[in-house]
Amino acid sequence: MGDVGPLHGVRVVECAGWNGVLAGRLLAEAGADVVRVVPPAGDPLDAESPFFGTSGVSIQAAFYNAGKRVVPLDLQSEAGRQAFLELIAGADILIEDWPPGRWPVSREALTAAQPSLAHVSVTPMGQDGPLRDWLVNDLVANALCGSASVTGDASSPPISGYGNQSHHTVGMYAAVLALAALRAVRAGAPGIWVDLSAHEALVTCTEQVLMQWFFPSGTWGTPIARRQGSLHWSGAYEVYPAADGHGVMVTASLKLTEVLVPWLIECGAAQDLADREKYPDVIAMVKNLPYVMKVLRDWVATWNGEELFYEGQRRHQPFGVVWNVGEAVTKSPQIAARGYFHEMEIPGFGNAKLPGRFVRTSADGPPLPLPRRVDVGAVRWSRRPRADSARGGAPPPSRPLEGVRVLDFTHVLAGPFGTRVLGDLGADVLKVTSAKRSGGANSPDHPYYVCWNRNKRCIALDMSTPEARQIARELAQKCDVIVENFSAGVLRRWGLDYESLKAEHPGVTVISMGGMGQDGPWKDFVTYAPTIHALTGLTYLTNPEGTYTDGYGFSLTDHLSGLVAAFAALEGLEHRRRTGRGIAVDLAQYELGLGIMGPALIDFLANGTNPEPRGNRHPFDAWAPHGIYPCAGEDRWVAIAARGDAEWQRLAGVLGIDPGGPFASHELRVANIAELDRLIASRTISEDAHQLAARLQAVGVHAGPVQHARDLTERDPQLAARQFFGTARAETWGEYGIDRFPALFEGERPPRYEGVHQVGQDTFDVLSELLGYDDGRIAELMAAGVLS
Repeated sequence: MGDVGPLHGVRVVECAGWNGVLAGRLLAEAGADVVRVVPPAGDPLDAESPFFGTSGVSIQAAFYNAGKRVVPLDLQSEAGRQAFLELIAGADILIEDWPPGRWPVSREALTAAQPSLAHVSVTPMGQDGPLRDWLVNDLVANALCGSASVTGDASSPPISGYGNQSHHTVGMYAAVLALAALRAVRAGAPGIWVDLSAHEALVTCTEQVLMQWFFPSGTWGTPIARRQGSLHWSGAYEVYPAADGHGVMVTASLKLTEVLVPWLIECGAAQDLADREKYPDVIAMVKNLPYVMKVLRDWVATWNGEELFYEGQRRHQPFGVVWNVGEAVTKSPQIAARGYFHEMEIPGFGNAKLPGRFVRTSADGPPLPLPRRVDVGAVRWSRRPRADSARGGAPPPSRPLEGVRVLDFTHVLAGPFGTRVLGDLGADVLKVTSAKRSGGANSPDHPYYVCWNRNKRCIALDMSTPEARQIARELAQKCDVIVENFSAGVLRRWGLDYESLKAEHPGVTVISMGGMGQDGPWKDFVTYAPTIHALTGLTYLTNPEGTYTDGYGFSLTDHLSGLVAAFAALEGLEHRRRTGRGIAVDLAQYELGLGIMGPALIDFLANGTNPEPRGNRHPFDAWAPHGIYPCAGEDRWVAIAARGDAEWQRLAGVLGIDPGGPFASHELRVANIAELDRLIASRTISEDAHQLAARLQAVGVHAGPVQHARDLTERDPQLAARQFFGTARAETWGEYGIDRFPALFEGERPPRYEGVHQVGQDTFDVLSELLGYDDGRIAELMAAGVLS
């Protein structure tokens, strides 16, 4: 294992549960040798349902542990700790989720074994603060961070979201931080310890939740983002039922007057939008967006859902049909054309199809094998050289990417969020935009742009001109990483793809974040996050029982695509360090969306299981109860989850419920879950959500209030104690609130949070500093409109 890929030669010890397990998989996908350390009794993941038929092989373990060697060690014994430290002596990275203050192996012992270790601690709440010991699972994490507060319909309880998505988000952050710390160590820094708070990480990935709070005067009309079903915060995206029973995600956000309204007129469905006196231009339509969406709802109801999806995409409209898991797997020609699934023999079951990588690179090897259990003696790592002191020129621990330069062609959310992460970590990000492309949410005058584009220098290039494209190619020679999320092929036509650049600049890494990837029959499809959610089964399953049109209340896969783009950039830097060459990265946001649905996709392919929406019930009934319940006050809720009889009995004791009878065992609680949920709700309805959660946590029950932006910024004692929120300053906005980076490096949070720059604000400085252009040449280019 680990003999091919961008991270070939990197050695990783993973000793973590749900919040760290995806990080290990991502590193293994990239070619690292990942050793997962588990208790002597075995990997807890092996007991997680569902299973491949009757084989006893856990689908979740096979998915999350793909490519890893699994080593049982007793870290409570001296012999086990010594064996663990022998592993650490040969490792580059450690990812663990040990409880704060209760580490089985001390920091001093780890440092003595490997002074140059890149060490990531990922915990639910962080290493310090008043809530550091809280018990948090996926349900509670989504409640605490604000995700649940905007997911679901206002008339129903908040929805947590389907399928371990909080753990996926945190795992991606952990993988980014592992490589960022490793990069700093490679540059001469001593070993670095990173304190990653899952709670903070999740708060950074909730799109409009903080935007509306920090910028309350926007068109949204309220600082508290609310649940509104599938309706996007902008009011321009929503899922509507089609004539055949499918939902279709449609949007009025792209070429409304150029494409969408003429199409409606063509169908005889434009209603008043065809009246040029009432609606003379796009501004008039946007001012009455609810009516535009009502017209779309009526129109969608006349179509077959899949036919509307394909016809919309033919017209370059980012529509998406809401598919269930079975449809998502079987109806997409893109999956087959790109060979996304591969077959693997499962012991006791036979061949099964497993998902491919979250991101593809030009240095990838074959598909990941199944996890393999080995004794610790089979891991024959030589000791890494000991570094007693840092070399000169090493970046400071809290700015591990200092000295890295990124050319950023991205727009909207996914790409800008990824480059924001790189900028927060110290990279010099050069954002390329133009006056033509800086309208609406892509403008520094819009709060949305402001949220995702801090810590970047901004240069203006009109890439429709050959002169601007030549300048961009010159800038590319000065950069380590290029990131773009244009349609497939745009960068190649500009001569800025990896193949075009590698002869003169072999060390560059070029990341293309196309919605569907760079090839396949859907490569030209236009997608936003709601499109991806619809096509992968995520929208379908994130719903109360009996409905299918709500889905996630924010652009989850945009945030996750950004994190994986940052991860891919760091893969490229490590590959260049070893080989002298960068990599080409094909980050298909669609395949990332399929990846975060991985266990459900495998369950369908292996067992024929096609799940239906079930609200907040655990997808595989591993927890019961597992729900969000009403509390005192307007729209106040608490998330509560119990696993096993002991935790249930503690919960029942606090709520004054008889733990026996129809609820005496886990199986009975699952069988009587509707009755149990009603009984719990009758007890919570008069309680303060924060106070009840604290009482439950005090007796060892997973619980947390459903928090919105005011709770996060004014009432959350953990975020306050760790000083998570801060401010930035920008020319247009003055001083405004921000969420700071969700991790500490050697106890220090990344310190720089420079506000958003105006379009072209840094053009002169960048061209003179990096390319040596003099004042006269820059003036000529400005006069010619090249720098606009």
